[in-house]
Amino acid sequence: MADLPPPGSQPRSEPFGTLPAMPPKDRDSSPDQSRSAGYLEGVLASLPAALLVIDSNGTITYASGQLNRMGSRTPGSLKGAAIGTLVTPEDREAVDQLIKLAAARAEGQMVGPVRVSYVDEVRGPRVTQAWGLNRSADQSIGGVILLMLPESSYERFDQVLESISLGATLEETFAALAEALRYPPAEAECFFLAPARDDRGVLRAPDIQQVPGPPSAGPWDDVWAGAHVVSHDNLTVLSPALQTAARAAGFHAVSAFGVHQRADGRYDACLVMWRREEGPMSGFAAANAQRAIAIASLAMSHAAEEAGLKEATQRDSLTGLASRTGFFELLEARVRAGEQSAILYIDLDGFRQVNETLGHLAGDAVLRVSARRLASVMRPTDDLARLSDDEFVVLCSGSVTEEQVGAIAERIIASLSRPLAVADGETVNIGASVGAVLDLPVGTPADALLAKADHALYRAKLKGPGQWVVATD
Repeated sequence: MADLPPPGSQPRSEPFGTLPAMPPKDRDSSPDQSRSAGYLEGVLASLPAALLVIDSNGTITYASGQLNRMGSRTPGSLKGAAIGTLVTPEDREAVDQLIKLAAARAEGQMVGPVRVSYVDEVRGPRVTQAWGLNRSADQSIGGVILLMLPESSYERFDQVLESISLGATLEETFAALAEALRYPPAEAECFFLAPARDDRGVLRAPDIQQVPGPPSAGPWDDVWAGAHVVSHDNLTVLSPALQTAARAAGFHAVSAFGVHQRADGRYDACLVMWRREEGPMSGFAAANAQRAIAIASLAMSHAAEEAGLKEATQRDSLTGLASRTGFFELLEARVRAGEQSAILYIDLDGFRQVNETLGHLAGDAVLRVSARRLASVMRPTDDLARLSDDEFVVLCSGSVTEEQVGAIAERIIASLSRPLAVADGETVNIGASVGAVLDLPVGTPADALLAKADHALYRAKLKGPGQWVVATD
């Protein structure tokens, strides 16, 4: 235990800033002073961060701390270097501003943090938080103390959240979260598992080959079965093949977590964390994993919402058919693919009278029944959409002849000409007119194709109810 000062004596006041400028040991120094100086130097050298002193020229006059945790540099290699050599070029201005701002503040007042990337000569740029403390007036220091904290998962989590708001895909989000978990406090090799888009396999992000995972059986299977967390503090319960693969990769423990729970209690994704040390996961690492799971769940909810919004714009809410937006997206994709698309433009005959005499509820019933009848007479490979009010359109797949188009038009007219029952037992008689277009030059714009079909529909209606016309070039 350190010696306590005598009762009634005043404690010696030594500002923190005197520590970097330790006086040289000489014959007049007492053993206690030497031990104290050595102790304090050891404390500074053990800081899990970079502690620097920057003079007014931006030169590093003192460096200490566990700099090897922030790259391959040593304190001795930094002394006398410009602070700009420690950070990436794009962040030099931010560090300069931090130092200037700290120098303008009162003595001892901290400024920060500023998020910058320092240069790791082995792993490339890495993020850090920098704080500044003005000690320029202290002659033994004569500069700004700069504290740079090493990178952790939490700084990277902030970046992932920002990327989600900018439209990052789920695969990109999963990969970024897995990379974040490689840093303290988790320090694990991770990947996320989710059903592939075609539902025929499993999406693994990131797909790091040297990290064991499916198709081998493992704790992820328990998560798919409904378990929330499955943690193995050692590998003895795993299959021999998985144990061998894990040990070959340097892993001695594994945990799996459910991500984005559904209404039935199961999970849409799974986070797998391989650890290099045997034993239970620390509370800090577990909290770190839960943070990653929360962000992944947020990304999945965001993706589902985006998909729902897109689906809403592509689907007609009344009939369930594709909307005008969805139809044009599909048609434009066919045009880009170099297809010669055939289109049948359909207009209900007598629909306005239904609305005027029976009301819009009856009109909506007519539209829903008409949509079902149209779907029943189409070819299974064709696409049906409602463009607006009582206008529908069929987009034929593949190459079709004029005879085939005529046959489809005849079926449409016959189906829609049958009496139709609406509310309160009312029966209405409507019909349909059809304008068709086919064999136009490859690359004809989508709006030009529909305009041609619309003109053919106009000619059909001029001929009378229940007619169809194919557009001429």
